[in-house]
Amino acid sequence: MIFDCHQHVVLPTSAQIAAMDEAGIDRAVLLSTLPHIEHSTDIASFKSEMSVLHRVLQGEADGRERPSRELREALAEGGDRFVAFGKVPVGLSYEDTAKALQQEVLEPGYAGVGELTFGSDEAAKLEPVFRAVQEAAVGGRALPLLVHGFAPQTAGDIRTTAELARRFPSVPVVIGVLGGLNWLETIELVKEIPNLYLDLGSSFVSLAPRLAAAEVPERCLFGSNTPFADMYTNRILVERVIPDAGARARVMGENLAELLGIAG
Repeated sequence: MIFDCHQHVVLPTSAQIAAMDEAGIDRAVLLSTLPHIEHSTDIASFKSEMSVLHRVLQGEADGRERPSRELREALAEGGDRFVAFGKVPVGLSYEDTAKALQQEVLEPGYAGVGELTFGSDEAAKLEPVFRAVQEAAVGGRALPLLVHGFAPQTAGDIRTTAELARRFPSVPVVIGVLGGLNWLETIELVKEIPNLYLDLGSSFVSLAPRLAAAEVPERCLFGSNTPFADMYTNRILVERVIPDAGARARVMGENLAELLGIAG
C-alpha cells in the first residue's frame, strides 16, 4: 500500500482522488488548508493565495471554520482513501488548546493533529499542544502530531520541537517536509529521539530522502505535500532513491500504517 502522510484538501475532491489514482497512491493523510493554490492561474492569483499561506505559517491566520468544513466534505466524498488530521491553533493557553483538540480532532474521531504552524523561533508555543495530546491519550496511545518543518521554521524551531518530543515521549511527532533547509540536522535528531518521524515530502535535494531512509528507515514516511508539490513526481523520487525493497516498502506505507494503527 502506498500511503501518503501529507496532503492538503484540494478542490474539487474528485480531482484530488483522480491525481492519487494517476500517481498510484492508495491512501493519504488529509489536512485542512486555508489557501487553495491549486486554483491559481497566473502569478497574481498565486501571490494572493500565498499571502494567505504566509499568514497561516506565521500563526497570524486561524479561520478554522471553512477549512474544517472542507475537510469534512472531502472525507465524506473520499471515503477510505483519506485519513484525517485535525488542525489545532498554536499559541493558545493549555485550556483553550485542550478545547480546540476536543472540537477539531477528538470529537470527529480524526487520526492525528496537524499541520501545526507557527512563526519563526516560536516552536516553544507547541508545548500546550504536546501536553493536551498526551493527556488525551487513550490506553497510552497518543495521537501523532505533524509539525510544519519548512520556512519560516528555523533550525532552532526544529531543535525546540525535538526537545518537546523528548519531554513527551508518548507523543509521536512527524517533522514536515524533512525539516526544509535544516534536513541534515533533522535527520540526526530523528536518529536520537525514538518518537520523532520524518515526512519526506517536497525534498529539494534528492540526497536528503536517500540519507534519511538509509539512517532511519523505520521512521521515514512518504509524503507529497499536495498541492504544494506533485504527488506523482514525489512518489517516483522517493522510490528511486531507496534501493532496498524492504526499506522502500516501510517508507512508502508500512511505517505510516503502523503509526496510525491501520492494517495495511
